Amino acid sequence: MLRSLFIFLLIAGPYARAGESDIIKADRQALAEADAVGISSKIFAAKEQLSDDLGTQADQRRRDAEGFTIPLVPDGQGHFLADVLINNEIHASLIVDTGSPVVLLTSAFIQKLGLETAQAEKGYIEILSGKYKAAAVLLNSVKLGEAQAQDVGATVLLEDSSKEIRDGLLGLSFLSKFHFTLDEKGQKLILRKLE
Repeated sequence: MLRSLFIFLLIAGPYARAGESDIIKADRQALAEADAVGISSKIFAAKEQLSDDLGTQADQRRRDAEGFTIPLVPDGQGHFLADVLINNEIHASLIVDTGSPVVLLTSAFIQKLGLETAQAEKGYIEILSGKYKAAAVLLNSVKLGEAQAQDVGATVLLEDSSKEIRDGLLGLSFLSKFHFTLDEKGQKLILRKLE
């Protein structure tokens, strides 16, 4: 009983930190248990593991703070194109559009993707060259470089559209999942994880 209390105090005392990942908490608990047993080889191994995992966590935080830099390709018409992986299946060439509230996909692209729209809510949307019949869908995932978001709302055009929008638009339903900066001069998009 006294030993259990001692281990609990070690875990809750100098080893515990608020807001830590489960991996770090487990490392700290292993270190507390090794200290309680007093076997120096176990203490050393637990300290090494904790140090490695803290270093990995610090590296990840630094990468998250720096963000993901995605090179963009100008299309010659004042737009920038991004190579986006939709639903971990098909690459799309989407125009980065910070004024579009959602990801917009063309009818030609959704045929390649095999996206089912029969049960989707339908309506009309106005874009650059006119008014089109469209449907609201939820994409399983949208990946741009190393940045990925799950369950992204999108609008899909249900009829042929202007070639001006390529495969579609990369709008705020994806971009707002990050802190984003569009660097037009540097032709890049910088995405940082939200806190």
